[in-house]
Amino acid sequence: MVLRRSFAGLVLLARLGIQYLLIAQLKRISRRAARAWRTRLDRSGGRLIAAHARRHGGLLIKIGQYIASRPDIFPLAYVDACAPLRDQAPARPFAVVAAVLDEVYEGRTAKHFARIEETPLAAASFGQVHRAWLADDGRLVAVKIQYPELATTVAADLWLVRLAVRLFALLLPGFPLITVYEEISRTSREEQDYLHEGSAADRLRPGLAERGLRVPVVLWPHTREKVLVMEYAAGTTLGMLELGPLGERERRRLADVIIESFLYMLLEMGFFHADPHAGNFIYDTTAPQGPQLWLIDFGMTSSITRREAALYRDFLDCLRRNDTDGMIDLLTKLGWVLPGADLAHLRVLAREVFASLGHLSPTTFKGSRREAELGAKIAEFLRRIDGLVLPRHTIMLSRATGLIEGVCMELVPGTNLLDLIRPRLAGLTGLRTQLSRWWQDLQETWKAYRGLPERVEALAARPAPAQRSQALLAALLLIAALQLEPGTVRTIAASVAGCAVAIAVLRGK
Repeated sequence: MVLRRSFAGLVLLARLGIQYLLIAQLKRISRRAARAWRTRLDRSGGRLIAAHARRHGGLLIKIGQYIASRPDIFPLAYVDACAPLRDQAPARPFAVVAAVLDEVYEGRTAKHFARIEETPLAAASFGQVHRAWLADDGRLVAVKIQYPELATTVAADLWLVRLAVRLFALLLPGFPLITVYEEISRTSREEQDYLHEGSAADRLRPGLAERGLRVPVVLWPHTREKVLVMEYAAGTTLGMLELGPLGERERRRLADVIIESFLYMLLEMGFFHADPHAGNFIYDTTAPQGPQLWLIDFGMTSSITRREAALYRDFLDCLRRNDTDGMIDLLTKLGWVLPGADLAHLRVLAREVFASLGHLSPTTFKGSRREAELGAKIAEFLRRIDGLVLPRHTIMLSRATGLIEGVCMELVPGTNLLDLIRPRLAGLTGLRTQLSRWWQDLQETWKAYRGLPERVEALAARPAPAQRSQALLAALLLIAALQLEPGTVRTIAASVAGCAVAIAVLRGK
């Protein structure tokens, strides 16, 4: 089965890839003929990609979901063909997942659930969700069950992705495709562990609730590595919901909630949901307090450091002030730009791109003559600096940002994501926000170092032969403190460690 799956993927990759390469060559001779061939190939290719993903599932479903969420990047024929994959992947027979439950609960499934609906609520790439009622209190819950033999199929998909990466590396020299593959591989492993997913949901739930985005509660007594039991979230996913009847005001409110929640995850938590497609947002109208929005499926997450979060916060402040030069400087600090890059030329190019895209929706811009001209200039610049630098964390960040943009474009058609973000950027650098961050830094420092004085005194009270070790240990503490990211935490930690060094030296005299 795995060999057949891999062979089918290779055939599809060759069938489409060769034709697109020939079209690129034909374009030099006859643009009209190339355009006609490209239109036909997009229609057939979209259907083939969607059918292949639906037939084989796994990572291919996620690829199809991403295509369906980015009409600004991919041909509309691909987007339309993959649209059903955003919310409903093919489900497996109940007997297949029931066997997983019996294995996980060691034949005691009835002790956990009084009843499980055989028809799934939804099917995803790695598993499917069923409604169930708990055996102890009859509570309605959602049970996410992982497909059997998932690890084998994911390994086969990763092999195919790695092969595709090597082939595309010939067309895109210098582009860090291996880094992309490594991030896909990492997140695929994490998504097979539902304990990781439950922990991620618990970590983000309180802060997201404050911003109007609900996260289902995980019921840990019933959760296992391959089975996740959660609070039931009623409603319809944004991927299946008819958005028109909601009205412009409500759709804008939902977009604002999504954007504010994502900014919170990125800039305050430094830990974010990396798969926020329309199928993972549930619109619930049954709550007494009014319509609510849920976020589900925390299997794919990523994180950034406090330093990176601070730099991205400064980047967004430059965006608010339309300071493209400042944006380039911050992207350089974040590692996006190669050391030998022509920064002056890059700033000129950034101003031109920002002026063209700043107030246009990506869908409007796509296919225009201006897009072709800017694309050629960007490609030429990348060739001159030997490729594009993508720090590891930006792979998932770019994916999440792209999916958020896709959802918001559907909620507020014709609006640029930058225009939706700008109204809330002023609060990112306000005095109240800075004081809040300083207070959080102080609390973290206190938790980390409140026991240090006792440990230093204990070292100082040791017999004289150990005093050299005390000085060495104190010096190591100081070195470790200086390795922290610049900020309040580093200042306090270095001061405490410096005192430890002084005590050790004085005791040795």
